[in-house]
Amino acid sequence: MLRWGVLGTAGIARSQVVPAIQGSSNGRVTAVASRDPGRSTEFAAAFGIDNVFASYEALLASPDVDAVYIPLPNAMHAEWAIRAADAGKAVLCEKPMALSAAEARRVADYFAAGNVPLMEGFMYRFHPQNVHALKLVRDGAVGDIREVRAHLSVDIMANAAGNVRFDKALGGGSLLDMGCYAVSAARRILGEPFAAMASFDLDPATGIDLAATAILEFPDGRVALISSSFKGSGQGFYQIIGTKGVIDVPRAFIPGLGSRVAEGLVIASDPDGRRSETIFEPANHYRLMAEAFTDAVLSGEPVPYPPEDAVNNMRALDAIAASALSGRRVEI
Repeated sequence: MLRWGVLGTAGIARSQVVPAIQGSSNGRVTAVASRDPGRSTEFAAAFGIDNVFASYEALLASPDVDAVYIPLPNAMHAEWAIRAADAGKAVLCEKPMALSAAEARRVADYFAAGNVPLMEGFMYRFHPQNVHALKLVRDGAVGDIREVRAHLSVDIMANAAGNVRFDKALGGGSLLDMGCYAVSAARRILGEPFAAMASFDLDPATGIDLAATAILEFPDGRVALISSSFKGSGQGFYQIIGTKGVIDVPRAFIPGLGSRVAEGLVIASDPDGRRSETIFEPANHYRLMAEAFTDAVLSGEPVPYPPEDAVNNMRALDAIAASALSGRRVEI
């Protein structure tokens, strides 16, 4: 069993990741740290966590913690990942791993130098529906892939007050919070883009992007259409357009909401409109991610998705932001 520590009591830790680890076959959360003793004590009681630390530093110093999950605000990811590496702790870090490609590069190199496992927490990649969609692509089910359209939105405008997603200094904005998923999905299918053209719906009060739209250019004339929003209706999907058909994954990033885990679905259509649907049993992709990461740490094998993937995702996100703010096409 891998012994996990959690830095902070963020909503994603409470609603998804900690329950997933506690229900996993190979790990348990044994420690939590928070700067609010009351919150950490309540959190620990809710999830049967034995050890409560008054500071992140104290948790990292514990010899009874093997790995750390970091669900802190975006701007704190790189700093605390590096501190965890100094303590020799394997790290599963919430996305994005850093606020820029340069910062992500520094984190990745730091972990490589210390031979410490590190992975960015894109859970959707472990859901059977997304594994299946990628297999269809690689098997040539819809021919040569020409375009990917990916979108994620959740309407959180009514809950903006006090929400870190609306704090520019903490790495807020829809692109880093939600657009990173869409970029990841496109790169997973098409490889690495070489240019971006984008626009933002900027909030004049906070300076963050409330919505982002981008075109990513890939070799051989292939493209990805990317969008994210804090104003949308909670939709997360991607569509893969090939020369011989289309693959749709209608609930790619949020197959279930809250504690509910819904069925997965992949739809393949041919040029004549004939459809085939593959339905997957409900699966907790957070648990699958935690188990895969844990297996790698316990066995000494490489993590399923190396830190280099996080660096490349940030390179695309940097270019999107630069294009949106300048109004110009930006090469990556």
